Amino acid sequence: RAGPTGEDVQALYSYEVRWEPSEVAWADRWDVYMIGSPDDGIHYFAIVNSLMIVLFLMGAVGTIMIRTLRKDIAGYNEMQTLEEAQEETGWKLVHGD
Repeated sequence: RAGPTGEDVQALYSYEVRWEPSEVAWADRWDVYMIGSPDDGIHYFAIVNSLMIVLFLMGAVGTIMIRTLRKDIAGYNEMQTLEEAQEETGWKLVHGD
């Protein structure tokens, strides 16, 4: 980084560490983080909330699919002439893939 007159500015960084003795044994130092707090039980609200979101999204996708398929099937049932029957549209085009 350049200074106000254009010369390079050097920044010096330092830190200080102070070691303090502890009564906790070396093997037990992570127990505070691994054992956790008493609030680590099963979070029923989060599970129910996730299930409700999944059910809502499944219902929305199912509704869209049913409406689309009903529209396609109704269109195929209304075909009256042979020319209309020969011209395939919509999801019937997938049969050749």
